[in-house]
Amino acid sequence: MLSLLQQAQLGGEDWFFALVEHSSDLIVVIDAEGAVNYANPAASLMFGVPLEEVIGRPAFHFVHPHDLDQMVTRFAGFVRSTGSSEIETVRFVSASGAIRVLETVVTNCLDNDAISGIVINGRDVTERNEYMTTLEESFDSITLAVANMVELRDPYTAGHQRQVAHIAGAIARELFLPEGDVKGIEVASTIHDIGKIAVPSEILNRPGKLSSAEFEIIKAHSQTGRDIVADVPFPWPVGEMILQHHERMNGSGYPRGLKGSSILMGSRILAVADVVSAMSEHRPYRPAPGLVAALDEVEANRGELFDAEAVDACLRLFRERQLPLTP
Repeated sequence: MLSLLQQAQLGGEDWFFALVEHSSDLIVVIDAEGAVNYANPAASLMFGVPLEEVIGRPAFHFVHPHDLDQMVTRFAGFVRSTGSSEIETVRFVSASGAIRVLETVVTNCLDNDAISGIVINGRDVTERNEYMTTLEESFDSITLAVANMVELRDPYTAGHQRQVAHIAGAIARELFLPEGDVKGIEVASTIHDIGKIAVPSEILNRPGKLSSAEFEIIKAHSQTGRDIVADVPFPWPVGEMILQHHERMNGSGYPRGLKGSSILMGSRILAVADVVSAMSEHRPYRPAPGLVAALDEVEANRGELFDAEAVDACLRLFRERQLPLTP
């Protein structure tokens, strides 16, 4: 029995053409200006346009208007990178007006004499994308439910974790961290005090100064929090960020006394956001110093207790861009 490669060699161009024509995935070839030179039947079916109307038309015609500027900019750079390949996810609008999500592999074959174009292989992943969006929304709801559970035991910090998530996410974006990393920081921030569920409420809500033994119980909440989420398969190091959110750049924090780069960037951002939020709110053992005092505090300890870049980003957000304390 002949292998597929042997069949291809014997069948020549007709065999490959039939294979492409019967592919369930979109296959499109465009020129350096973005005009469609070739499209297989799957592309016609996805776009809802007859093949004769696809050929010669700008490929960008089908791109969702909100994604168009970004795609045109990226294409201008990609067209100069012959031989390169990129994975893209793009929204497009079919002839019926339906918005679909296409996962593509784009390969620059402009220097290939047999193709002389840019090859786009695409698969419609709209349903998968919708499922993942629903899953993420459910995940967010569960995370908030856990945060609410902690705050029910400590009414003086109601909303604190969500406020910290809001500030930490803004700092992470100000530092241009990848959106996936930002999401992980927001999740860790939303439940960073989950370990306080193991702290007796009379200690949590007691006015006045805590004894050294009571403070040691409070300090254990970061380790307890990490232990609680240890078996949750987060796609980010949420447990470690929770464990490290009281570590300080000079090693004076707890529970491990970590220093500098040994502390996760997410934890460094969380530490700054936590202090700003905590000092801006009232506590049973002291009145709220306020936002101005909180910003002065992190600025005074920039580089010593708190990450310098995280502090600078925080100061810009509040002093120059007037970031609200709550979302």
